[in-house]
Amino acid sequence: MALPNVVYGHYGLEKEHTSSKKRRFGTKLILPDGRVYSYGKAGEAITAGKVTMAAATSSGHIKDLAIAAAVSANASGIGAITVTNATTAISGSEYYTGTRGDVGDYEDGYIFVNDAAGEGQFWPIWRHSAATSSGTLTIDLHESDFVATALTTSSEVGLAKSPWSAVEAWDVNDIDGPVMGIPNRDMSSGYYGWFQTQGPCAVLTNGTFVVGNQFVTGSTTDGSGDVSADNNSAEIVLGDVINVGATTEYSFVWLRLGM
Repeated sequence: MALPNVVYGHYGLEKEHTSSKKRRFGTKLILPDGRVYSYGKAGEAITAGKVTMAAATSSGHIKDLAIAAAVSANASGIGAITVTNATTAISGSEYYTGTRGDVGDYEDGYIFVNDAAGEGQFWPIWRHSAATSSGTLTIDLHESDFVATALTTSSEVGLAKSPWSAVEAWDVNDIDGPVMGIPNRDMSSGYYGWFQTQGPCAVLTNGTFVVGNQFVTGSTTDGSGDVSADNNSAEIVLGDVINVGATTEYSFVWLRLGM
C-alpha cells in the first residue's frame, strides 16, 4: 500500500529525527496550527532556524543519457525504463540491492526526456537499480504511471534527484539548488526529518528586519534571511517579518515557501 503524501500530525512530529527513511521524500506534514513541512534528508549538519537549499545533481546525469532499450507506449511498472549511465556511479534502492534501508540516489526523484523521441515527458522515479560507470540503470515507475509516447535508443534523458534527498544549509558563495525550507531542530548529517515551508517560524537574521516587510535569501551570511531592500525584491522572497530579532540572532517570521 502506498504511503500517504500528506500527514496531518500532532505537535512534536515536526521534530522527528531518524537515521533511516520512514516516508517518501517530499511528503507534506500539516500541524494543527496550519504550519506546513516537507520530509527530507539532511545532506550535512544543519542548525535549527537556518535557511536551506537542495543539493546539486551530478553533472553527468543532468541530460543526454542514452536509453538502453526501446520503450513501447503504455509501458509501466517495474523495469519500465533502462538508461546507460555516465561516469558517476549510482547507488540503488533497497528492492534492488537487497540491503534493508538502502535509499537510491534518485529514489523519489525524476527522469525526463530532454531530446529525440518522447521528448518533453517526465516521470517520478519509484525506485531504481545501482549502476556503475557506463553500466545500465533500471528505473521502476509507480504502478499507476506509464510511458505515453514510445522511446527509442536515440532518446536522451536526464535525471533529477528529489530536492528533499540531500538538503544543505543555504551557502551564499555556492548555491547548488532552490530554497527548500527551515528545520525547527538541529539535524545531523544523513538524518531524516521535516523542513518547514509555511507558517510562523524562527529564522537566522542578517541585517535589520522590519515588521510586516518581506525577508529574502541571505547574501552575506550562510543559512540566514536578509532584509528586503525595497519590499518587492527580485531576490527569492521567503516570507514576512512578525517579530524582529537582532542581526546574527533569530527573528520570528511568517514563512511562505512553495505557495
